[in-house]
Amino acid sequence: MKKVNKNWFSNFFTFLPHGRKASANMWWIIIGAVIALVVMIILMVMFTSKTGTLEGGLLDCESKGGDCTHSTVADCENVGGSVSSAFSCKDTAKECCFGSKKSQGKTCTSGIECISGTCGTDKKCT
Repeated sequence: MKKVNKNWFSNFFTFLPHGRKASANMWWIIIGAVIALVVMIILMVMFTSKTGTLEGGLLDCESKGGDCTHSTVADCENVGGSVSSAFSCKDTAKECCFGSKKSQGKTCTSGIECISGTCGTDKKCT
């Protein structure tokens, strides 16, 4: 029958540093880790607040060339457009419509953009 070592608990933790010098090094590692964690949290907060405005700009319908003047999908399709649910309008009651023709009074560069087919000299659909 084998004898059981009574100091098994202290022998189990022999990988831990012994002495004051090693203990002091351990505290510097802990302090460094805490500082790194605080810096990481601060950076996360900074970038999270910045990406909120970026996300709003990236998902904005009008910044992608869409039109937010149609309240239903059928209205958008009637003027030759297609609705995209990936982009959002500031007015949530409106649909984001791409490729649609512009109604009277909207700014245009050519008659192709207007429902009526004519763009006036004042650069507005007639």
